[in-house]
Parts: sequence; structure tokens; C-alpha cells
Amino acid sequence: MLTKIIAVIPTLNDDPTETIQSIISQSVEVSKILAVIGSKSLYNKLVATKLERTEYVYVKPDFSQPLGKRVAAAINTAFAKEALEEYDYILKVDAETILPPDFVKENLKRLPDFIGSGGSAMLFKASPFLKALGGKYPEVFADDTYLASKFLYEGYTVKRWLCSPQFKIREKGYHSYKHGLQRGIEWYKLGYEPVHVLDYPREFVYDIQKRALNIDRVFPVIGYFLAALRRVDRYEFAPWIFIMQVRRLIYGRQFKY
Repeated sequence: MLTKIIAVIPTLNDDPTETIQSIISQSVEVSKILAVIGSKSLYNKLVATKLERTEYVYVKPDFSQPLGKRVAAAINTAFAKEALEEYDYILKVDAETILPPDFVKENLKRLPDFIGSGGSAMLFKASPFLKALGGKYPEVFADDTYLASKFLYEGYTVKRWLCSPQFKIREKGYHSYKHGLQRGIEWYKLGYEPVHVLDYPREFVYDIQKRALNIDRVFPVIGYFLAALRRVDRYEFAPWIFIMQVRRLIYGRQFKY
């Protein structure tokens, strides 16, 4: 039986052409590709190209929102025009990511409800996405972690990649302290327990060019405990995540998806 898949590629300024071509070249056909563009100039450049099964959607970004929320809002704008119930799987891929030709085929072997490891490439069933999230991509800071956690909480199978994606570029430089603080707040909202959080900044990396310690890893911890002190509202599955992490710590395993 043919598996019907729709792909979505959100991007601001990065040209997604190589990513699109890697999806077109999949050994298991992807029925439709949505490239959601946040740059008008890049959108105008891309609409002139003719790549099969690909539709370009321009969404003006709201820079007052964190990156994760901007990406999710753009994806939801594109999804609003699609009949997602007609598809078996949704493939979300970043524009800096290249998929090996058998990425979809290999990762579908165990018929997971959700497969991924971080947000660079995630493949998940459309029906649970429609049922558990109402067909709305989560407009939160850590959208990928929220999505995987929500699938787990609802009783769906979540697996790591059997076939990993490749990356065109690696992230360079440092995020602002505000980004780090927001990351810690999101950990609290997700339900992470303190031991998991305190373990994060174990290694301080010395930046030779700046001749200083990279303390980026400290700010998420500060954000986490500030959120705890302020009793920030947490996601519905946060108590479940907390208990699951504690149990895995007891048995010597870290929480991961």
C-alpha cells in the first residue's frame, strides 16, 4: 500500500533547494513539499524555479517572537491550506539538512508514530498529529521537544532515527543570554527534573578568540530555576515527564527521544 507523505521545510534566509532535491530523490516518494519562506527576496527567487511536487509559501515573520514560535507559526500558516487527513505521514525538515536517499524508507521500517532526534528532521504520522494536537504545529520555544513529548504522553511510539540526516552547515557563534534563559524556562515548562538540568553546564568551553569562558550553558539553568520560583505554568504532560525522568535516573538512563 502506498504511503502518502507531505513534507514541510521552514526557512528564513537559507536556500532550501538542496534540501528539496534530497526529498525529491527519496526512494519512498514524498507526495508534496511545502517550502515555507520567511524572506520575500528568497521567495521571489524560488518561485521562478520549477521543482516537482514543490509549493513555495511566503509567511512574513514576527521577529518579536522567539525562533521556535516563528517557525511553528509559519508551518501552521502553510498547513492551514492543506488537507492533512489525506496523508499518512508528515516530514518536517530544516533547510540546513540533507536527507540520504533512503532516509524515509529506513525510518519507516518499524512503522513509528514519531521518529527523530532534534528538530532538523522529524517524521510523524498525520493521524496522531491531528488527534493529539488538532493538526496544529506547537507554537512554543522548543517545538521539536514538545512534539515528541506530546506523542509520548499520548501513548504513541517515539523512536530515534534509524537513518540519520546530514547537515549542510553547523551552527556557529553563541546565542544571547536571553535565548539561554528562555531555553531553561522551556525545560521547566516541559517538566524536566533538576538533576537533569544541573548536569547541563558541567563543561565550560574556553573560547580562544574571545579569551573567555563560554558560560552559555549556565543561562538555561538560571532560567529553569527562575521559572520554578515564579511558578510558571507548565505543559499538561510536565508531571508525567518529570516522573519518567526520575525513574530513568534511578535506573541509570537519561531521558531522550
